Amino acid sequence: MRSQLMPDLDKESLEAMSGPVVDRRTTISLLGAAGMGGLAGCSGGGGGDSGGDGGTTSGTTQSGPKMGGRLQAGWFTGSIDTLDPPYISVGQYFQVAANIFNGLVTLTTDLTIEGDLAKDWTISDGGKKFTFDLREGVTFHNGTEFTADDVKYTINRTIENKTPAAGKLSTLEPVDQGGVVVKDDYTVELNFEKAMAPALVYLTRGPGRAATIVCKEAIEEMGREQYSITPVGTGPFEVVEHDVGSGIKLDAYEDYFDTDSEDRQLPYLDGIDINPIPEPATLVSAIRGGDVDFTNLVPLQNVSQVEQASEVEKLRAPGVNWYGLAMNQTREPFGDKEVRRGIAKVVSSEKFVQSAYFGNALAAQGPINKATRWAWREDKPDDQAYAPEEGKQILKDTGAYGASFDILTTSSSLRAAKAMRQQLNAAGFDVSIEQVTASTYWSRYQALDYDVTISGSVGDPDPDQSLWNFYRKDGSWNWTSYEDDTVHQLLAEQRRALDRDQRAKVLQKLEDRLIADVPHVYLSHRDDLAAARKRVRGFEHVPYMRNFHTVWLDE
Repeated sequence: MRSQLMPDLDKESLEAMSGPVVDRRTTISLLGAAGMGGLAGCSGGGGGDSGGDGGTTSGTTQSGPKMGGRLQAGWFTGSIDTLDPPYISVGQYFQVAANIFNGLVTLTTDLTIEGDLAKDWTISDGGKKFTFDLREGVTFHNGTEFTADDVKYTINRTIENKTPAAGKLSTLEPVDQGGVVVKDDYTVELNFEKAMAPALVYLTRGPGRAATIVCKEAIEEMGREQYSITPVGTGPFEVVEHDVGSGIKLDAYEDYFDTDSEDRQLPYLDGIDINPIPEPATLVSAIRGGDVDFTNLVPLQNVSQVEQASEVEKLRAPGVNWYGLAMNQTREPFGDKEVRRGIAKVVSSEKFVQSAYFGNALAAQGPINKATRWAWREDKPDDQAYAPEEGKQILKDTGAYGASFDILTTSSSLRAAKAMRQQLNAAGFDVSIEQVTASTYWSRYQALDYDVTISGSVGDPDPDQSLWNFYRKDGSWNWTSYEDDTVHQLLAEQRRALDRDQRAKVLQKLEDRLIADVPHVYLSHRDDLAAARKRVRGFEHVPYMRNFHTVWLDE
């Protein structure tokens, strides 16, 4: 029905959304339509904020940024398995990939949408047609020129291969039937089935976004498997070495197209050496001791150690995520909703947050996080509320009391797994921990080769991003094998309800259903914490992004 859809945008609105820059006020409106209003309300402004809890590291000196030097970065993971954007389902992997690739547009720390590979754009046909004027003279790292054909190839590849990012373009017309039209080498047109005001947000560079531009020539030459390890993009850094499990060496791309406000060539750094460090204590010791300059995450149990280090700054951005105990419904006894509800009742999220993270997280009642303020509610259904005696009785009634099972985990999540095991064993279960490498973990998780694990949505400012792929019947991250017709329908409905208040009501109804069905025992919402030595300057902290093109080192 027409009343359920967004009306055609008026001329003034279309002009406000057109390029080359969309101002903060208009961007916040787009974020609200996209379901990202919480991010708009919680992010600090950009610019020279130097605080440890601020959005950026310290700004420039009078002499300006210094050129050269290599940033030593510690990555809180055992390995970085893929860097091919549409196939990335792990936020930490995209934090690396964002330095190798570009999108059509980008979102800055102060919520301004700016051109990236698109230098300008116009919106017409009532908000259904987006025409992008592309930068000329941009090359991929292999020397191939970037053109509009690469945009069409990227979008078609994303959709055709049913990648996790494909859902962002679900309302695009079929690519070869007018969805993507190459007008000339530097003009490309995207046509949607109906008005799509949030399209610009979904076309920014970021995890789970749909138009991070890849190189067709490189993919065809090296094959998808090798491209996932040593991809070719247009970004400020190129991959020169990638030994999966050991590290990644990125060098500055000499022909990168972008410059700073003083027309100095970006990036400032000569390169970045990224070292996977899965042990929390080792990671924190490395940043405190100066072995690394930057850590992409701070293990929550080690926050105080970072705060107390004299030469280290804690970097904080809003936590747009949820984490929970995922239960594999293809294995007994987790296919029974009552068993899952009984487990939820014997687990205290408050105790979990204290034990696993020393209180450095918000206990969760459901998947919608507090940063998404327009959809957040303090008063949520109590289906998963801590009630241990009631939970034990449910488990006894279902015959699941005393069951034996394993928690699958990696070293980076070991403390959380131990905290969960403690609560479950105290409730009468016989629970063990199975610790594996990061690559083995993700392989087994996706193959439903586990009993339970602690997982969730990382860095998704839009509730759609954190729910659609997890709970759709065909969701690309539905690794609990959860299926529910009502949830499936509500997920589709909330995408059509582009009025924010209406969408909030649908999302809350959806959240109620998920809390009751318990595909996950919802445990926590974490802030996005990183850390840098004070010599690291110019880092701009967009939530869950780790972009280094403006970073420089103050020796």
